[in-house]
Amino acid sequence: MKDNIVVFMPNRGIGDAIFHYRFCKSLYNHHNKTITLIAPRTTKANQIYKNNKIFRRIILLNLQRPSFLGYFKKILYIVNKLLDSNYEKIYYTGDHKWQIISLLILKLFKRFELIYSPIKKYYIIDHLDFLLKKSNIDLDFDNNLKISDKISKKKKLRLSKYKKPWVFISIDTAADQIKIPEKYLELIINKLKKKYNTIFLNTNRENKNKIKPFLNNKIIPTFEYNILEINYIMKNSKLFIGNDSGPGNLSTLLNHKSIIFLSKNTSGEIKKIMSRGKRIFIIVEQIEKKIINLLKFI
Repeated sequence: MKDNIVVFMPNRGIGDAIFHYRFCKSLYNHHNKTITLIAPRTTKANQIYKNNKIFRRIILLNLQRPSFLGYFKKILYIVNKLLDSNYEKIYYTGDHKWQIISLLILKLFKRFELIYSPIKKYYIIDHLDFLLKKSNIDLDFDNNLKISDKISKKKKLRLSKYKKPWVFISIDTAADQIKIPEKYLELIINKLKKKYNTIFLNTNRENKNKIKPFLNNKIIPTFEYNILEINYIMKNSKLFIGNDSGPGNLSTLLNHKSIIFLSKNTSGEIKKIMSRGKRIFIIVEQIEKKIINLLKFI
């Protein structure tokens, strides 16, 4: 029995999983078959796409780039993980030679069509749209992705103790490439204190020391919450402030105001997914010129 159409997504971020949704949905509509998704564990794709009807299976792999001597072992790891199923088509959306070699080796044991193209576009969304066009598949523009906000009763009870209205602010990215200058971060937080009763301050565990100076009974850290719990908090917040990161991409799916920080080097992809709420974009290197308008928007 043939497996459903496969999308092999090597991109590592939560935003990448969100960006891939309309690509997967387009394939689902075209082939009239549910999708098997292969993705890195870091994407949290199993949570992002939980109970989504277009996916049949989600396989999470460790796709971290190996050391020079570890490529052969990693290639065998991928082949071994994928040997237990038959495939009709595999759409590979990356451009990593060692992963392509893995799929070519898999073709020695399985009969399937491998569809991929060298990445010539700067943004992954542009590459995905190009791959669809190359395959004569119509793009589904309706990004109706809904991420579950069902969390445990214990976590919901814990969160219910924080007084509303809530606001959610995220201050870092995985690669730390968009940094909000501390003096402007203080101005933003001071303005938020006047309008909101609880400020959820998001950072990853590696950067949690950054937010210690700000924490009090009104400012709550979020590094202990998983992506579904973060989504629940954001959904119940009145405003999102953050950079082009996982939470920033989640904010595009929620119907409330958002302030998104970009940098002169990362200034476009998040704009390609239509927001369901009002939002403004601030180039972080220009924050001094934009701070008054930013504070008014809050």
